[in-house]
Amino acid sequence: MTPLRLPLPAPLPAPAPRRPDMTPADGLERAWRRLRHLGIERRSRRHLAAVAAIRARIDALRADRHPDLRMLRLSCRGTDAGARQHALAAVALAAESALGLRAHDTQLAAADALLAGCFAEMATGEGKTLVVALAAAAGALAGQPVHVLTANDYLVGRDAAEMAPLFSALGLRVATVREGDAPSARRQAYAADITYLNARELVFDALRDSVLAPADGNPLVDQTRRFINPAHHAQALQRGLHMAIIDEADSVLIDEARIPLILSRPQAAPSDAAALADMLARARALVPGRDFLADAETRQITLTEAGHAATAPAGGHRRVHDARLCQALAALHLYHRDRDYVVRRDRVHIIDPQTGRIADGRAWSQELHRFIELKEGCPLGRENVTAAQITYQRFFPRYRQLAGISGTLAEAAGELAVVYDRAIVRIPTHRPLARSIAAPRVFATRAAMWQAVVARANGLAAGGRAVLIGTDSVKDARQLSAELSAADIAHTVLDALQDADEAAIVAQAGQPGRITVATRMAGRGTDIRLADAVRASGGLHVICCQHNPNGRIDRQLVGRSARQGDPGSAEHYRALDADGLDPVLSPRLRRWLAHRACPRFGGLIFHLFRLGQARLARRDRLLRAALLRDDLARQQRHAYRGTGL
Repeated sequence: MTPLRLPLPAPLPAPAPRRPDMTPADGLERAWRRLRHLGIERRSRRHLAAVAAIRARIDALRADRHPDLRMLRLSCRGTDAGARQHALAAVALAAESALGLRAHDTQLAAADALLAGCFAEMATGEGKTLVVALAAAAGALAGQPVHVLTANDYLVGRDAAEMAPLFSALGLRVATVREGDAPSARRQAYAADITYLNARELVFDALRDSVLAPADGNPLVDQTRRFINPAHHAQALQRGLHMAIIDEADSVLIDEARIPLILSRPQAAPSDAAALADMLARARALVPGRDFLADAETRQITLTEAGHAATAPAGGHRRVHDARLCQALAALHLYHRDRDYVVRRDRVHIIDPQTGRIADGRAWSQELHRFIELKEGCPLGRENVTAAQITYQRFFPRYRQLAGISGTLAEAAGELAVVYDRAIVRIPTHRPLARSIAAPRVFATRAAMWQAVVARANGLAAGGRAVLIGTDSVKDARQLSAELSAADIAHTVLDALQDADEAAIVAQAGQPGRITVATRMAGRGTDIRLADAVRASGGLHVICCQHNPNGRIDRQLVGRSARQGDPGSAEHYRALDADGLDPVLSPRLRRWLAHRACPRFGGLIFHLFRLGQARLARRDRLLRAALLRDDLARQQRHAYRGTGL
């Protein structure tokens, strides 16, 4: 039998250099227009056209009754069109035999786009897990380590286990990195051909590697120690940044990119509990509006003259005193239990504002976390000091080859092009979309909204439909759950306190009459499979009660329905007294609109929400750009030492 050999491809052309004075905020509008009107559809057609060639190669490989797929090896630069098609044909054929899954044309086109270094927008439920596995296997066959990034640890284990037979058939080793893994296990996982993990674990492991070698102050000495010191190599976890494929790319690269990743270590001295408690007591005595102003949008506290006079320190250090007082006021007035954090087993756990999941291992800095612990009556932890830090915007462009996939990327095309230098490819659905969107409804109060949601969900469930209700926070999910329980309506709650049971809850969300109440986690990355009776009754119905900061998150929740040609429907409910709406609509405007919250004006008011979301999305984009500029400036200040990333 003759082993299969792929032709050596031509090397990739070097990317065009970026202007040294170009910042992420510069030229975003120009890049958006260029990508929106000239590039996206053309690239999509190109990758869809490649499917015919991939199918032809699959037929040719299938004609060989006993192809030895383990003999497939690409050049390390095997990303030209011909090599991609040959590799994807072999991997797709292996998936048929090892997994019993035949890749659709749209899945092959999406995998081709990922191998070409693009970000692919592919609708929810179109089989992105297989797409990522096809691209990862083809990249690993090129001899480069591949990192596959998913939304959470559950998906890390699930996806790696489901795709393991495919990788094994190709002679590739797959491993996972999850929270709690020991350094030795992480080191072995990174040595595999394909490593599944989430973005936070990846970046923090890179930060840990960056602080292994101590600083000498001499760049030549430090860099030599870093790269040729055998002890450093023995302790390092990773073996370089070669190829990364990011599932739910917009969540990682856009939504989570507002917060720098900081590797910290506990201070040697414990926190001064008495001083913190005294400051919190002083903060409780201050009156909002008279002594201080609280900005919910930026989460900033500003002391007034009356506040300065009422809390003047006995000694000096006015600046330090005011900074600590503002942190205490923020803990009392800007951070709320069951919205920004939860308390479990006498510990304060931060809730990720984008996913609604508990952000394990994350803590607020500058004593804010300590003040919240005191506020909730929890034992005080130790304050941390920074050992190393980096942002996603500066970390991920370091990969030689970066690609990503998600159901909602088009809105962020300009930012992805400028910051990550990647283009967007939009992949059509495998089957025609059968989703209907009802007219939006706006209510003056949340109480009125919950009553309408209860009546709507009960009517749909009685007709055999499955219902998914998206809420803003744990607090809102509990309030709606109480309303449903009072009406004696069976339901299930999925929030940050049930994250361990997420898979089981989502798996049952497609059963007849099932009502599922979810926060923003909403099982993203997991599939809601419909029972035949639900499909016959009209499919899954999504009620979006979330007041999201941007339209992409609305699309993510609505995209839970009508997958793979299934029927489905969705509708949006909004309440004018919802928490956290100040950045979208001012309190004065909401009070004025509350008197006009009737069905006739519901659509008009809902469009005002959309305008507020657009304004907030622009603000967040500028904040991310400023964060990247600060990170780059920090890197330049410390570059002379040869330390860190």
